[in-house]
Amino acid sequence: MLEATDRRSGGLGAPATLGTRRIRSAGRGTGSVEITLPVKLDVLTGVQCRVLLRDGPRPEIVLRPDVSSAQALVHDLWGKLREALRGIGDVGEFSPWDFTLTLFPSSARQRRPLLAYADSFVLLRETNGPGAHRPELARLLAHLAVAAAERLGLRGSWALGFGESVAYVMTGVSADLGTDLERAMARRAFWGDGAAPRETPPRDEMWGRSTAGLQRIYERFHSWQADPEVHARERRRWRGALALEGPAGGPWDDGSGREVMA
Repeated sequence: MLEATDRRSGGLGAPATLGTRRIRSAGRGTGSVEITLPVKLDVLTGVQCRVLLRDGPRPEIVLRPDVSSAQALVHDLWGKLREALRGIGDVGEFSPWDFTLTLFPSSARQRRPLLAYADSFVLLRETNGPGAHRPELARLLAHLAVAAAERLGLRGSWALGFGESVAYVMTGVSADLGTDLERAMARRAFWGDGAAPRETPPRDEMWGRSTAGLQRIYERFHSWQADPEVHARERRRWRGALALEGPAGGPWDDGSGREVMA
């Protein structure tokens, strides 16, 4: 039986069963054996892994991937984000203790922003050319930006919305942390009325040009946090505008997962 266990910044995750496999010979005279891993572990293709033995009454063979390249990518993204947010404040050095670290992404609610090594491995491979893996990049950027937002004073859903907005304006893809209203606000605050280019991954010069736009987005979230009624009024106005554009009295989606009557 194959099990995957995520190492989290807050402790060791519960094992998840991935399947049952039989070890077979790699061929007479090779001196090796082989095993076919579940397709979910395709993200480890090309990643060097250590094979460990935990001996005892129920011995375990553990496959431990080398995550150093994934960690380096995350550190690089954090550095670019830190520079882009310098107009708001200094978010400081990257700390893994600010995050939940896992092998695979998860939609389960976490106490801290989640970083999945699998997303980094996919981006490092980039087998389908630049821009082919925008969802993976959006997830990493969004959760990094949530942690940065918390250091800059945003809390709860406001920090989540800011993280979503950063990922959305930089990649054009939602990480499902915010609402349609927040994405619409972020797009206009960042790009104005012009068309948003789709550069993925964002080029270094784009990070350098993003400081003012990200500051405008942050200031909007900061004002909403300081006075939630301001957010409520803008949401009502935005809902009214959608009602005028769509079928009268029809339902619309505010990004919260609830169907609301306009």
